[in-house]
Amino acid sequence: MRSFFLVLATGLCLAATTTQAQQTTTDTQIPDLKSLKKAADEARPKFGLKGGYNIAKVKGSTPSFSPDNQNGFMVAAFYAPASKGVGYRSEVVFSRQGFSFDESGKMQEVTQDYIYLPNFTTFTIAKRVQLQAGAQVGYLLNAEKKSSSGTEDDVMEYMNRFDYGFAGGVEVYPFKGLLLGARYNVSLGSVYKQYENAGTNPMPIGYPFPFTPNDIKGKNAVVQFFAGYRF
Repeated sequence: MRSFFLVLATGLCLAATTTQAQQTTTDTQIPDLKSLKKAADEARPKFGLKGGYNIAKVKGSTPSFSPDNQNGFMVAAFYAPASKGVGYRSEVVFSRQGFSFDESGKMQEVTQDYIYLPNFTTFTIAKRVQLQAGAQVGYLLNAEKKSSSGTEDDVMEYMNRFDYGFAGGVEVYPFKGLLLGARYNVSLGSVYKQYENAGTNPMPIGYPFPFTPNDIKGKNAVVQFFAGYRF
């Protein structure tokens, strides 16, 4: 009988030891799995979509021409390699922008549709805030002038197709993949085509703007507010 109890006690001790070892192994593995998942998420490139509102105008004026804001919209897709702290962002942006002006008492609105390719250096702070600064190039898809009287004119032939400049902004990530942000874009190239000897020769018949383009090298300036999602 004594031998029976001895064997039983030994078996219970072994069972308790095995259970404790399994529990310890499980407790050790759970943090490891969480760490691996977190590391995999941090190493994954970020893709995203966003859309927002443009407040745009053209810098530069003359006594007969003082441009005002022209509101529009933007939509974009972006890609960002995995990074900690300092990183990189590349985007494709469709931006509807332009300017408005008064001509002989009638308000004129000029709408310009661009495709921009901005590339940014990014600075992420505490995973919730990201500062962005970089350069961009753009291509003008369409440009129209619309009068308050209802007439519309295609003004593409008077505009430079290519645009380039700088951009900078900030994004905030409140939870999960949601993002909110604002950005300022400013061009370095002239919006309008320049004409040889335009200061002494008359402008082409039907020129749609009340100024000589060589006297005003207008530059796009756009403030954007947007929301989006990172996958």
